[in-house]
Amino acid sequence: MGEFSLFEFYRTALFVFLTIYYVLALLSGLARVIRLLSGDDPSKQMFRLYVSYSLLTIRLAPLRGELVQIGGWLAGLIVLWWLHTLI
Repeated sequence: MGEFSLFEFYRTALFVFLTIYYVLALLSGLARVIRLLSGDDPSKQMFRLYVSYSLLTIRLAPLRGELVQIGGWLAGLIVLWWLHTLI
């Protein structure tokens, strides 16, 4: 057993707390959206129809440049990581 590192404890505790916070925030947001979209009210039905239509008609043409840029940065990161392993 190695010596106790305060930094490693802090890093691990921060990771655990932020992960728990993220999961709780995500579940809370999903519950709020489900509550918003459920019901027989005509305005909610119209909103559901609008959301489903919007999701079905997403076009990737405007996002193509962004996706290429993300891919380029990711490739650069992988190359840097590979070069780092050679050092």
